[in-house]
Amino acid sequence: MCDTIVALGPSTRGGVTLFGKNSDREPDEVQNIIIIPRKQHKPNETVKCTYISIPQSAETARVLLSQPFWMFGAEMGANEYGVMIGNEAVFTREKPSDSGLTGMDLLRLGLERGKTAREAMAIIISLLEEHGQGGNCGYRQKFLYMNSWLIADEHEAYVLESVKSWWAWKRITDHWSISNVLSLEKDYDTVSPGLIENAVKKGWCRSKSDFNLRKCYSDPIITWGAAGKARQACSRDNLALKKGDLTTANFMSILRHHGGREDFSPHKHGGTVCMHAADKLIRRSQSVASMVGNVSSKGRYYYVTGTSNPCLSPFYPIFASGTINPAGYLEGGAEYSPEVYWWEAEKVHRRALHHFPTALKSARQKIEEHERDMIQFLEEKRITANQAAIDSYFSRARKIVADWGAELEAMPKIKHGWLYQRYWQGYHRLNGTG
Repeated sequence: MCDTIVALGPSTRGGVTLFGKNSDREPDEVQNIIIIPRKQHKPNETVKCTYISIPQSAETARVLLSQPFWMFGAEMGANEYGVMIGNEAVFTREKPSDSGLTGMDLLRLGLERGKTAREAMAIIISLLEEHGQGGNCGYRQKFLYMNSWLIADEHEAYVLESVKSWWAWKRITDHWSISNVLSLEKDYDTVSPGLIENAVKKGWCRSKSDFNLRKCYSDPIITWGAAGKARQACSRDNLALKKGDLTTANFMSILRHHGGREDFSPHKHGGTVCMHAADKLIRRSQSVASMVGNVSSKGRYYYVTGTSNPCLSPFYPIFASGTINPAGYLEGGAEYSPEVYWWEAEKVHRRALHHFPTALKSARQKIEEHERDMIQFLEEKRITANQAAIDSYFSRARKIVADWGAELEAMPKIKHGWLYQRYWQGYHRLNGTG
């Protein structure tokens, strides 16, 4: 379960394009920050995606990927041309195939091959039609679904939604958000041949004039369980509140949204943009990585948490020209490692579950100060982060998590229900974080 947001020039301060996403997946599924340089490829070369191999392009762009550690594709990312993409799981009456390109594969391929948002969308459509989508996208639990994507650059943005190899898209003019629900109804710009005809044939609508993508194709039960409609409404309401003056800080704030509850506690409250896992049936997903981008002709700024729970995690800058991952950043995997920042922060976050909402308020104060100084220095002064700056801000983010974690034991402790405690104890045993 995820949430992706975008705002174009008419909706933002300074006329920039803003982009953001929370990647919501299983709570112990490490998501690594990967930077892959531009590469040239040999004729007739193939690329092994998560489940299938396809012909490689002659050249792939330099890309930033937020990548679940076990797959080829990515949940979100950007490329050297300023294209940014995030994908969402959507649940339809047509069932996914057991193999094909995953939505995350298509996202990465779009970033590697597209120089504009429109071109990246066209590439995803072409690959979708040629190879289809499918395959298990879950980590410990099998999970198959269709996909939607939000695709943006400094000039324009598109929402692309798919059912099997069919698709529909809409060009965004101000701001938009997508969640785990088909967002397009009758307001699409273009649909693929066969999409409407299939809906008419199945009896889901009477004619082309009667066709509504969401109403015709949504699986009502799974879509309801995913709570995507409520989260999409929440993100759109927050975008509308600041329309015309949206900033990087606003986007970070939206990704941390807990439904407006000052007393938010993960064991009691679910269905929020900043998602917290609580059980293996309904609330089994958690925000395990977050990204925000700010691109325009004046500069490109990208920020990631590199950790789960954006409400408890500082953003730091990444992917400036000529830079790599910050010093000390190590990729993680299935096993807990104290040297890996994702796991280091995750262990602190799990301890913090016993100290909400005091822990959240304490973290928020430290994080807001760090991010205010960072954004002011980089964006307001139009400074492109060099490697030293990226290393420094990452080091500060890491120190905030460690220092704040050291304060947890002095905070009031809350009592959890038996099922919630058992749920997290299971992950402690599985991951070695107890």
